[in-house]
Amino acid sequence: MRDLVLVGGGHSHVQVLKRLGMQSIPGVRVTLISEQPLAAYSGMLPGCVADQYTESDMHIRLLPLCAQSGARFIQGSVSGLDLPQQTICFNDRPPLHFDVLSLNCGAQPLVAPQLGIAVKPISQFLPAWRVALIDIQRAPERVPQISIVGAGAGGVELAFACRTALPESVRIKLFGVKLLKDHSESARRRVRSVLLERGIDYVQERFTSALAEDGHPVFWVTDVKAPSWVADSGLDCDELGFVRVNEQLRSVSHPQVFAAGDIAHLSGQERSKAGVYAVRAGKVLASNLVAASQELPMVGRTHRYRAQRGHLNLINCADGTAIASRGRWASRGRIWWHLKDYIDRAFVSRFNDLAEMPQPAAAVSGALQPELPDESMRCGGCGAKVAAEPLRRVLARLPQQHAAYVSLGIGDDAAQITNQGSQTLLTVDGFRAMLDDPYLFGRITAHHSLNDIFAMAAQPTAALAFVTLPLMAAHMMEEELFQVLSGAVSVLNEASVPLVGGHSAEGAELSLALTVTGSAEGQTLTKAGAQLGDKLILTKPLGTGVLLAAAMRGESDGNGFSACIASMDQSNSRAVAILQHCQVNALTDVTGFGLLGHLGEITRASGLSAQLGVSSLPILPGTEAAMLAGIRSSLHAANQQALVDYAIPQPMLADARLGVLVDPQTSGGLLATIPAVKADECVQALRQAGYTEAAIVGQITAAGSSQITA
Repeated sequence: MRDLVLVGGGHSHVQVLKRLGMQSIPGVRVTLISEQPLAAYSGMLPGCVADQYTESDMHIRLLPLCAQSGARFIQGSVSGLDLPQQTICFNDRPPLHFDVLSLNCGAQPLVAPQLGIAVKPISQFLPAWRVALIDIQRAPERVPQISIVGAGAGGVELAFACRTALPESVRIKLFGVKLLKDHSESARRRVRSVLLERGIDYVQERFTSALAEDGHPVFWVTDVKAPSWVADSGLDCDELGFVRVNEQLRSVSHPQVFAAGDIAHLSGQERSKAGVYAVRAGKVLASNLVAASQELPMVGRTHRYRAQRGHLNLINCADGTAIASRGRWASRGRIWWHLKDYIDRAFVSRFNDLAEMPQPAAAVSGALQPELPDESMRCGGCGAKVAAEPLRRVLARLPQQHAAYVSLGIGDDAAQITNQGSQTLLTVDGFRAMLDDPYLFGRITAHHSLNDIFAMAAQPTAALAFVTLPLMAAHMMEEELFQVLSGAVSVLNEASVPLVGGHSAEGAELSLALTVTGSAEGQTLTKAGAQLGDKLILTKPLGTGVLLAAAMRGESDGNGFSACIASMDQSNSRAVAILQHCQVNALTDVTGFGLLGHLGEITRASGLSAQLGVSSLPILPGTEAAMLAGIRSSLHAANQQALVDYAIPQPMLADARLGVLVDPQTSGGLLATIPAVKADECVQALRQAGYTEAAIVGQITAAGSSQITA
């Protein structure tokens, strides 16, 4: 009945999600919007630079956290707010409605990009740091110096970390008008001592562009400002664009908006921008969002945030010691490093080491147990299809379907209807949602549905939609329908395919199916045209089925999930033209029956066999790791039956990549047979057109036994 939307995966919001995992809010749908599926814990960044932590150690995995809390995860970049309409705006998708909004999205550096590399946002800093580090390690004589701008605790820690990471020959300069301006003189003395001990020059002046003219790396750890869209939205903000909030962390101008962390300006209790305040605010923010989204009063101490005036500061010296300070007291020692390490690891662990999601128990008799499905948690997307063998048996039991105008019927990617000389192609495809994001789900379903027309080298011409919506408040069902159809239409419009009608219904969960018509200028391609000696070319990497299953179970790798989404949201339309130019003989799209299932359709229709090499398979990142962890799509076991049609060397039977061959794909690539003389040219053209993982994965062989080789 209400939408609570969290923008940003900051230190406060992860605590809100953790609380919701223990107790949900009745009648409230929670959505997290984040630019990345990983949230960096800033306190561990210097340790990561100094190689004391891996990047995995310092990141909170938002996908599993959302899965456990029952929150939707939408990966996107917010560009504005329409507060009168209560919507969140984006540059690349329709606005999203909220009833209650919470901001914990961090801040941006007060520095021009041309002057150096800013530490925030961390997601952009880490790749830039890796590039700079490799360049310096390869040829330190070409980079005699680096500069770090900002002499607060963050700049000091980064300087110490860089000293540990870089060769001794590289000079490090730390610039700032005042060293540790928010700390005591005792803490400053100890920091100066470590700077001297480690050969780091502290330059007590402002850094100017003239000092960077020799092109040496410059890292900025200075004051920050809010993203411009925050102040532009009409929220009451301070001079740097931070949202003014009261002690309830509620906007002083818009009561339906809350803010915490760097993005918030605590009216009446102003503090410096430090992660400790976002951490401490998390509990109060969670209580207030629970109350506000249910329109309950917020009274009592649990709803008031009091920012502490002092706290223990721990500065990592990146040498096995740390400097601790509070008030006038300061101390350096190994014990403080161990304390900091314990605190930081414990914080990240709270959100990454989650209890296993309980599997529903099936209370059936022992005699019926063998007929239970292998996976009680069922997949969405193409993992939710009916398996190939039951489908073939059902179609065989139906009466034969004949008509004079049907030139191609069941068996190819689309049916073909001949109308007074012209030909019309017809196909239908769809599934229940495999993603939390309804807009992105709509886009991927449209890509997937158009692929059946593209796989016959034809042009889609029109589409009908069938949408099933879960029961919600009327305004939420309307918004859900708008989001999913907007996603579908955005892809259809890119392909010049009008949505000409459809039907909507109420059901248990969100689902979308599209009926697509198409036309072919010349001869349509089928699965029956493969020729002996043709090379098998795959346009996209494999692994969407297992990666979506991992995300549904809350076990997804963030990088793998992002790569999976990007692959599914890529059209195959440009690939068809390239394949036609390279004299494609047979073509199909790889979907629910996996690569082997759809290759089998080609070889059976063509009366030939095939040889596949698993080492040449393009595979999405995180796929093999998920396979090795035992994660499978719910259609995987049925698809495995295709392996019996292939001769497989004994040593390969335990190879995880065999599982990838039968993994059901959603909006997968095209599988084409191309004359051998054109194959290399074809792959090169595909890669230049954006299908960067396109590869030759095997070849068509004489009728007999198909093979899988290393």
